[in-house]
Amino acid sequence: MARFYRDTGAARKPICSAILGFNDMKNLLSITVFLLAFITAGLAQTSATAGPELSRDITGLYSFVHEGEFVQIEVNEGKVTGLVSRFKNDDPEKTEFVDQSFEQAKLEGATLSFRTRPADGAWFEFSGTVERGPAKTPADEGYWKVKGTLIEHHTSANGQGTEKKHELTLSSFPAEREPDPSRTTDKEK
Repeated sequence: MARFYRDTGAARKPICSAILGFNDMKNLLSITVFLLAFITAGLAQTSATAGPELSRDITGLYSFVHEGEFVQIEVNEGKVTGLVSRFKNDDPEKTEFVDQSFEQAKLEGATLSFRTRPADGAWFEFSGTVERGPAKTPADEGYWKVKGTLIEHHTSANGQGTEKKHELTLSSFPAEREPDPSRTTDKEK
């Protein structure tokens, strides 16, 4: 057996070099560093694309331009529907609401955009980025925020149109919690 080691030179090579056929440890170190970098890059890419499933999570009510107004967003199987509920333009008491459903809406990645149907000579276009807000749970106000640009289109009685563009952040209202079945009383059963 000693002659085998002497003739092949295996006694002078580290065991992994003899098994894998590497002549020096530099090659082994280079391959190890390459594989480690490759695996790390793959894991980083996986975690970057594995964010929350926005399509289901962002369904709910959001603040709009004025206190008391809101946007309702519902995402179901990739399809976005909803409406804007706003105060009527000429209502100084702000007691009458106008509901304008989405004419077009989509959610692509984290970008939400919609355009409402015209009502009372006005319609809205919005495009923004969905992000997590400061709230800790969906049951808290501001769990989701959609930061973007709102374009208000108004048509006067004589047919002339105006456009007002400004930055707007839609902030989610607290989501209703599902009832906890473990907390039902005998009366509820």
